[in-house]
Amino acid sequence: MNFTALKQNLQEAYDAIVAKINDNQLPEVAEVNTFVRLTTQMHMTADEGWVDQAEDFAHLATEFLQAVKKGQLEDAVMLIESLNEAQTYCHRTFKD
Repeated sequence: MNFTALKQNLQEAYDAIVAKINDNQLPEVAEVNTFVRLTTQMHMTADEGWVDQAEDFAHLATEFLQAVKKGQLEDAVMLIESLNEAQTYCHRTFKD
């Protein structure tokens, strides 16, 4: 998968998860698994300049998955906020 397609798929998965959290619902584990898989692929394709940020994002995504598996909505909300901050920072700091 090329970088542009990966980035688009990752954004779509993220948006779907955020929509569920915004509705005060936990997303399905399968949805989050897809998101985590995509964050791992992003980390593996990251340039040296932003690989650390991609790794941190993938780590937060894995923590989010664990919260969802445990049914911890409050923790999941906090982790989505952290993921959003990390995404905003990365997109502001590093351009395609």
